Amino acid sequence: MLTPTKTTNRLHFSDLDPKRFEDICFQLLSAHYNWKELVHIGREGNDGGVDIRGIQTIEGVDQHWLIQCKRYIRITQAELKKVIDTIILNYQESARILIIVACDVSKAKHDFIIDYCEKSRISRPEIWAASNLETILYKYPKILELAFGITKEQQTKNNIQKINAGIKMKDKVYKSLIDHKFIKDPANRQTILDYPASRFISAEVYIRDVNDNTYPNMAPMPEGGISSWFRATFYDLYYNGIELWLATGHYVKVLMRRDGYWEPLHEPGHLKLNHPDFKLIDAKMIGRIPYHGIKNLIPDGDQYTSEPHLFCTFDGEDDTPYEEVYYKSYGYPDEGTIDWEFDRSKQTTF
Repeated sequence: MLTPTKTTNRLHFSDLDPKRFEDICFQLLSAHYNWKELVHIGREGNDGGVDIRGIQTIEGVDQHWLIQCKRYIRITQAELKKVIDTIILNYQESARILIIVACDVSKAKHDFIIDYCEKSRISRPEIWAASNLETILYKYPKILELAFGITKEQQTKNNIQKINAGIKMKDKVYKSLIDHKFIKDPANRQTILDYPASRFISAEVYIRDVNDNTYPNMAPMPEGGISSWFRATFYDLYYNGIELWLATGHYVKVLMRRDGYWEPLHEPGHLKLNHPDFKLIDAKMIGRIPYHGIKNLIPDGDQYTSEPHLFCTFDGEDDTPYEEVYYKSYGYPDEGTIDWEFDRSKQTTF
């Protein structure tokens, strides 16, 4: 029976044997939904791209499910497309498609596969990524214990450890990274409101994966991920950690429709740019690193840099240190406008 690599980190589904991963997915599905029939066909081999088949009866109508489980450390758009193509090739009936993966799936990949299915004229697929799996798994302690050996008591202990670690790091951040002389001067109050990053001792910070062994040399860029160390710009503090302003030197715009729905654009060019119902808004992409994800820090840099260094666990989506990424409009305080957050419930893909 496997145990998590670190008690305060996320569950490592990729550590499970592939067949064991399928078994856990089958048990979660069995517990999470009411089924007329649920069959684990992946065990038999020759599954035609489907590991689990299910039938739900909803208002007297049978609804078929085709489910594929992938115990990958990371998954590419091409691999997601291949999953869909294999299912289409081998199964002609109308059914709900569910893809369960052991890693996180970025919004870009999620949107890609939904768009691909719409163009292929098949039903919109559902994707359970690692974060979804973990949320569901914690609802079923017996399955959690079976998969990772974590009892409810251990789960509570792990949560307490994470909270305590976060509180200690919050105190350390406030003591080491905040310019207390600056924030105590009443003359600087408006500056802090307009530019919250001004409260930090430095404009920039180095973010380093605790597992990185490449610094100070250039770290390789993994597909769909980020470097294991990089320089970023402070943005603000939030209730659970530090905010970074990401991609400050790159094109980030938000395409907003008249009804308030919006899509972040990271590359120039979009079919609706000149449509009268849409407008472009300058935007900031903000990444949030939780205190408990920061394991240590150097406030005054090293022989190569003068900026602070944060040593973090890269166990967020796509192996990043962020627990979430969101967008704000680009404010211009000199013109009387400030940054404001876009309505997350209206983020979409046009």
